[in-house]
Amino acid sequence: MSSSEEPTADEVKDLFEKLEQKFPSKTLGAERWYLVAIAALTGGGQPEFAGNLYAYLVERPHYATSEARQALVRRLREALVKSVSIIGVCRPLEAIFNIDAVQKPEDKDYSFSRENWQSGPENHARGVAWLDKIYKHNRTGTINSLAAHKDFAWISANITYGLYLSDRQILDDIDTEMVVLSGIMIQNLKRETGWHLRGTRRVGVSHEDVEVVQQCIEMVAAFARIRLNKIPRVADIEHEV
Repeated sequence: MSSSEEPTADEVKDLFEKLEQKFPSKTLGAERWYLVAIAALTGGGQPEFAGNLYAYLVERPHYATSEARQALVRRLREALVKSVSIIGVCRPLEAIFNIDAVQKPEDKDYSFSRENWQSGPENHARGVAWLDKIYKHNRTGTINSLAAHKDFAWISANITYGLYLSDRQILDDIDTEMVVLSGIMIQNLKRETGWHLRGTRRVGVSHEDVEVVQQCIEMVAAFARIRLNKIPRVADIEHEV
């Protein structure tokens, strides 16, 4: 198949099977590979396959009940909500439309995770605490770089981290970094990918598992016809952890 041809439903099913086999589920758990898949597919310009991912997953016996399928969609939806802060709103919105289109009515989940969210000191403190966990002492350099660009510093603490990433009601620390690392790396961003390779190590994922997660993201990139030629590897940032 030439690189100009669009990916197909058969190809994405094959991708899901290979990702599920490749992902280090023995150490990271079987409920995280699809977070990498949905974040990388959406960030990589293939949000229409989010519905295929949902359909692939609900065929599993583990999701035989409506309650289990609702719990699954909460995780997929939260991955997409967090992805808004990494890649913008339109692609995650397209992904959620495609998931909604293949859901059965009885499997719809009407919960609203951020219904009571408020801006202010508590939100800011929560965002800064999560920033500190991911960046540690490296955060000083980032703050200094944004001293003349305070809008971005404010957005980072209050919106990217305060509103989106520090909310771990549904996705935990490792889940969140799976989404963030995938959504950033698929954009071929050298600096930010390095930060979140490091951040993924700092939330407790092993060097070996981070390398395999990166290989999974690269599989999605190959499917999406995306060239990842600028990004570092975990070995390149290990000395910073």
